[in-house]
Amino acid sequence: MLIKEISKDIDWRMSELASLKSIPVRYKLMPHHQEMIIKYTIPSIYSLWEGFVKNSFRRYITEINSLNLLIQDVHINLVVHGITSIDKLRLENPRNSFKSKKEFTESYLSTISKPFQMTEIIPTHSNVNFEVINEILLIFNLETLPKHFDKLLGKLVTFRNSIAHGEVSIPVKLKDIELFTKLLNDLMIEILLRIENGLNLTTYKCS
Repeated sequence: MLIKEISKDIDWRMSELASLKSIPVRYKLMPHHQEMIIKYTIPSIYSLWEGFVKNSFRRYITEINSLNLLIQDVHINLVVHGITSIDKLRLENPRNSFKSKKEFTESYLSTISKPFQMTEIIPTHSNVNFEVINEILLIFNLETLPKHFDKLLGKLVTFRNSIAHGEVSIPVKLKDIELFTKLLNDLMIEILLRIENGLNLTTYKCS
């Protein structure tokens, strides 16, 4: 069911990407307008990418949470993310006073005595570049992406940030849209395969 849901989401996003790619060439536009549409297509492409990452891993979290696993049966990577995302268990919070230590201990004991429930917070850092997506995969104890995705995904994020911040120094061409469209298709399939593999091999559990 989960894999079908993610596959359906991929189909929808690829349909959106196909429309975005076709608009600048399908209609008769003045050159300036065509350039504008091509340029502002970049943030839309990026939003489809980040939205896919968030939606896919939230679905995966829902699937894992539904198993009601004991915390000692869950892989340490998922446990670390789950615990550090709980407000009262945030490791960066100061716990110098006795009161704060007591609150932390009570929350910790309460957490580990219940079935493990992972937070739906996905640390995208608003820039899902190669490093960030691999960090997310690592959290779920899934295979990271190969290095050849680094450069082009970095280019997409750089273009998107430049346009989002009102910069005009980076020219965007139609070939960039085509490259990024193919990139997203490849990335989404790779993520789907890793989640499917994680489910089949139960990599969210302790070895």
